Amino acid sequence: MSEKEIITDEMKEFINLESKPRIHEVEKRLVKRFAEAIGDENPIYFDEEYAEKNVGGLIAPPTFLRLFKTNQLEKKFPEPFSNLVDGGSSYTFYYDIFVGDKISAVSKITNLFVKTGTMGDMLFKVTLISYTNQNNKLVATQEVVTITYGKGEKTFL
Repeated sequence: MSEKEIITDEMKEFINLESKPRIHEVEKRLVKRFAEAIGDENPIYFDEEYAEKNVGGLIAPPTFLRLFKTNQLEKKFPEPFSNLVDGGSSYTFYYDIFVGDKISAVSKITNLFVKTGTMGDMLFKVTLISYTNQNNKLVATQEVVTITYGKGEKTFL
């Protein structure tokens, strides 16, 4: 099948459609547990006095953002394939995320394209997640690529 046959006009309507914001509070206990889980002993995540002196307060490790989910879009994407693979993520960090911050997470599909491989046609969906703090300052973005392929019973929701 060609890209034109796979990516429908209905799918194209999802490009740049944003989810409603989902607010997450950065909690001291969660930051500590997360840093411990990833084995990062940097005192800017644990030691309030040290963090205040060096970075202005306790901050979260950069990948702490992985804990922040976004809301689903109001309508369901018309997925043509049955299998899902994580195509990877990349981050851009602009500002530190401090304990006590309220972070708004919003996602939007920015691109759709098709590639053909040994498993047949694959749809690549590129999603941008924007993370904004309570001061309306964009603190980070995450680009997520998901790949779907195959026909038959869906193996994902």
